[in-house]
Amino acid sequence: MAGTALGQHQMVSIGSRRLSIDCSGSAARSSTVVLSAGGGRTAKDWEKVRPAIAAFARVCSYDRAGYGESDKVDEEPQSANEIVSDMHALLKASGEKAPFVLVAHSIAGIYVRNYAAKFPGEAAAFVFVDSSHEEQAARMHEIDPQGPGLDDRTARMGFFVKPGERLEWRTELPLVVLAHGKPYAKIAPLTEDQWAAADRLWRGLQEDLAKRSPRGQLRVAERSGHFIQLDQPELVIRAVRDVIGTY
Repeated sequence: MAGTALGQHQMVSIGSRRLSIDCSGSAARSSTVVLSAGGGRTAKDWEKVRPAIAAFARVCSYDRAGYGESDKVDEEPQSANEIVSDMHALLKASGEKAPFVLVAHSIAGIYVRNYAAKFPGEAAAFVFVDSSHEEQAARMHEIDPQGPGLDDRTARMGFFVKPGERLEWRTELPLVVLAHGKPYAKIAPLTEDQWAAADRLWRGLQEDLAKRSPRGQLRVAERSGHFIQLDQPELVIRAVRDVIGTY
């Protein structure tokens, strides 16, 4: 059932709750592509992407606990570790076979890096879509000390909060980093200098992620804001096709 070419929606039980997952495309073509939405978002963010990927690969998108069609959780938000454990349980229970091409938007980039570290051998390639970076909260706090604090909640989300903590994650696998090229609207409390520094920081962190693999590439989505999969979905589709073609 999980290997059919037809689209398939499932509510999959993982212990005490059910998660929603949609899969399509033939499992015989390549590793399954798993699309992970950003914070507070759902599988609907991938509607411009998933049908095209299904033409050349098996592809799944899903709703994390507490969002979309998935069951609620007692404690929200879940920690990054809980989200990673849910993702692993969901893919296993739904019958999808590793290794996976892990495609992640925004904070989900942190989740899939944790996934790859926690479950060695279950990743085949990565596409980061304007991904968050584990160091960004601490680095942003240096720019704007009056902004969000480096507290337990920030740490639960997967960001580093300890002084001097640096990302050690690296991979030998194919990797494409897609970075937004269209400037964000300025956040009111920040000065022009702070906003310019924050923009430079984000681009620098995208460059850093691309260097985490000797097979990494940085591609700038010139006409996109943060939601590249909505603004320029063809770039995400091309990145997935390209990483599949390199293993």
